[in-house]
Amino acid sequence: MTDATTTESPADAYRGDPTRGKLLEIATYYLFIGIVGFGGPLVHIAMMEDDLVGEGSREWTDESTFMEGLAICNMLPGPASTQLGIFMGWIYAGNPGAIVAGFFFMLPTFVIVVFFSWLYFAYQELPSVEALFYGINPVVIGLIVGASWSMAQSAFAEGRRDLEFELGDETWTIDYLLVALLAAAVVATATLGTNPVVQFVVAGAIAVAIYRSTWVREHWRRVSLWTIGGVVAGIAFALRDRLFDLLGPATRRTIETSPLWSVLLAIWANPWVQLFAFMVYTGSFIYGGGLVLIPFIELYVVGEFGWMTGREFVDGIAIGQLSPGPVVMTTAFVGYKLMLDTYGLVSIAVVGAFVAMVGAFGPSFAFIMGFFPYFARVRENDVIQSALVGVNAAVVGAILGATVTLAAESFVDTFTVLLAIVTCLLFVRGVHAAYLIVGGGGVGMAWFVLAL
Repeated sequence: MTDATTTESPADAYRGDPTRGKLLEIATYYLFIGIVGFGGPLVHIAMMEDDLVGEGSREWTDESTFMEGLAICNMLPGPASTQLGIFMGWIYAGNPGAIVAGFFFMLPTFVIVVFFSWLYFAYQELPSVEALFYGINPVVIGLIVGASWSMAQSAFAEGRRDLEFELGDETWTIDYLLVALLAAAVVATATLGTNPVVQFVVAGAIAVAIYRSTWVREHWRRVSLWTIGGVVAGIAFALRDRLFDLLGPATRRTIETSPLWSVLLAIWANPWVQLFAFMVYTGSFIYGGGLVLIPFIELYVVGEFGWMTGREFVDGIAIGQLSPGPVVMTTAFVGYKLMLDTYGLVSIAVVGAFVAMVGAFGPSFAFIMGFFPYFARVRENDVIQSALVGVNAAVVGAILGATVTLAAESFVDTFTVLLAIVTCLLFVRGVHAAYLIVGGGGVGMAWFVLAL
C-alpha cells in the first residue's frame, strides 16, 4: 500500500475556499464600495484596509498579505483598486469570490456610465448639451495634466537623485534619464503616433541597460539574444502593413484563396470581435493606472479605427470621472458608441458597453486568479524593478502626448485654454475631479445663456 501525496500549488497559499455565505458577504460589501466609493482608488484602498484587514474588521486577511497584494496590484497592468478588490475576494473565497467581488465592485460604475452614455448620445446635438461640454472638455484636459503632474513626481522619485528641489510645499527628485524617457514618449505619441506598448518596452530596456549595466555585462549572451529578438520583432511590427506584399504573388494568391483565410477575415470583420479583442489588448497593457488607456484609445479608437471623434472621447473621460469607479470604465462608453453606430439600437449598445467592460477588465481577473503567486516572485527581481522605473516615466509621457492631440479638439478659444490651466492648478491642490467637472459644465451653460 502506498501513500498518495499531493502537492500544493503556489496559488493555494493565498486562495480561500468559497461558501454561499462568503460570496453573499463579498457581493454586499463590494456593491456598497462601488456605490459610495467616490474619491478614486486611494479611497477604495483605504476603505478595504479599514473594513477587511486586522482586528476589529471583517478579518478577511492579515495586514502583511493585504500589503503584498496591494504592492503586486500596483505593479500589474490595470486599475489597482479594482484588482485589489478582486484579490481580496480571491483570498477570501477563491475564484468565485474574485469574480463576485469584481462584478459587484464595477456594477454601479457600469450602470452610471451606461446611463450617461445614453443621455449623451441621445441629446448631444442640442445646443444646451454642446454648451455643457464646451466647459467640460477643457476641464478634462486640465485634470489629465494635473494627474500626470502627480504621476511624474512619483515616477521621478523612483530613479537616481541627479537634482532635488522644492516646488511650493513639494519636494521633487529628478533623474535626468527618466526626464529624457518621459520627453521622448511625449514626442513619440504626439507626433509619430507610436504604439504605447513599444514605448514602454523600449523605456524598460533602456532603464535596465543604464541602471543594471553590471548585470547586462554578466549576462551579455542572454541580453544579446533578447536584443536581436526585440529588433526583429520591432522591424516586423513597423513593416506589418507591407509584410503581406513581401511574400510574393504566388504565396499571396495561395493564402487569399485559402478557406481559413476567408474565415479569419470574416471573423475579424465582425465588430464584436474587434471590440472585444481591442479591449483585451488595452486591458493587458494599461500599466500605471486607468489614465494609461488614453494613448491607446486616442491612437486606435479615434485615429486608426475611427469609432469616435477625439472630442467624444474626452466627453467619455468626463463621464467616467463622474462615477465612483475606475476611469477604465470609459471603455464601456466606447463600446456603447460603436454598437449604437453599428446597429442603431440602445439595447444592443448596452450589450456593447458590457462586452467592452469585460474585455478591458478581463485581464485583471486573469492576472489575480491565474498568475498572482508568480507575480509575487517576479516582484522581488531587481532587473524587473529597474525596468518598471523606466516604464513609469514612459507611461506619463504617453499620457501627456495623447493629451496634446486631444487638447487640439478641446481648445476652441482662449477661454477654454485658461479653463484647462485653472483646472490643472486646482486639481493639483486637492480639489476633487467631480467638482471641477460639474463646475466646468456650469461655466459652459453660463456661456450658453449669456450668448442668447
